[in-house]
Amino acid sequence: MFATIKETIKILKQKRKYLDVDWGKEKHPLLNFYVKIMPVVLNAERCSIFIHDPDKSITWLKAGTGLVERDIEVTGEYESVVGKVIATGEHKIVTGLGRDKNGIHKQLADKTGFVTRDILCIPLKSLDGNKVTGAVQLLNKKDGTAFNDADVKLVEEVAHYLELTIENIYFNQEISGVLDTTFNLLEKITYILIAAIILLIIFLSFGIVGYVISLFG
Repeated sequence: MFATIKETIKILKQKRKYLDVDWGKEKHPLLNFYVKIMPVVLNAERCSIFIHDPDKSITWLKAGTGLVERDIEVTGEYESVVGKVIATGEHKIVTGLGRDKNGIHKQLADKTGFVTRDILCIPLKSLDGNKVTGAVQLLNKKDGTAFNDADVKLVEEVAHYLELTIENIYFNQEISGVLDTTFNLLEKITYILIAAIILLIIFLSFGIVGYVISLFG
């Protein structure tokens, strides 16, 4: 039975390995696809996807135009649109940031050279809707106009699929961890059972030997 379970777990872990290669365990090409396609759809200059960790009170960049994962981390140190959207669970449209010298966008401009004028930021929520898990943010429409309600509706629709994608990524990672824990536990149980059986055999062997000796004693 244990051999069968062990082989099944091995097969599942191998399939998980192929999924990691396809999805990109660190880079997540599907998220990068959203980052590429969203600016085209909304005629925007940049798109970024942020993930929020409520336990550590930190939000970091998962994928973004011209950026790599964790190039940006948002904490309470700076005022940020992303931070406010995650805190409230409501979308925000902000304009005229090119004239505003305060806020995290100024820090990002100093770091990357990109100047943010306008922002559309939409929260990403858990599938049960009870918590905010991140945000998707679009920057600067190329024609110079501001983001509008039609843009909000479109990004909110895309955000739903982003939520599914992100939940699936972390669900698969959790399942992989459960499989590893289960396999290790089964190995320990197997070793304990083998050891118990050996001890029982030894005990019975000595008992039988003692009985035989008593018969001829």
